[in-house]
Amino acid sequence: MKKKRAAVTEADNKRRQRVSYGILIVTGVLILLATGFISWNWLIEKDLYKAFVINFVGTSLLIAGGVALCVFFLHLIAIIVFKNPQQIKKSSVAKFAVGGIITLSIVIFLLFWGVNEARKSLEDMNAYANADWQVKDLGVTDVYRGSKPSKIILINTAEGEMVLHWERFRVQKGQTYRFAYLDATKTIINVELIQE
Repeated sequence: MKKKRAAVTEADNKRRQRVSYGILIVTGVLILLATGFISWNWLIEKDLYKAFVINFVGTSLLIAGGVALCVFFLHLIAIIVFKNPQQIKKSSVAKFAVGGIITLSIVIFLLFWGVNEARKSLEDMNAYANADWQVKDLGVTDVYRGSKPSKIILINTAEGEMVLHWERFRVQKGQTYRFAYLDATKTIINVELIQE
């Protein structure tokens, strides 16, 4: 009778291991795809509408990869807390339960943040397609160009931080420019230098 129980436990362990490996493979594929889309957007893409679409897909895949990684940890924690096949002490099981609660809260945060970012991206795609953007004269308080292969520039203004996908001319700190930008994500569509 004891041998039969050990065989079932071994089969359960192999099944759990297959599920864990499957979740890790899905996580890896999602993160690799997200990295490819985001890199393509930063390094190659010149059309702004396509950049919005590619950014939306890449960000969604990255968030899905983060959620999948959290699901991997939640799966392992659930096995330890609820099944406890290794007969771990109750004090250790309680620590795993706290870790599971923290991981679950990270998943909830990622889902809310991801849905919010997706909504903003969709709003911007719709606004760009309908030529519905803001035009304001703003002074530049700071410019961050980042590491070299990326063409994306972050520009601080009185309206907050804005994103410029590529510069037609060099934007300088302390100058005033006329920005045409999308309201949801503060993505700049056009920049004109205002002559003083």
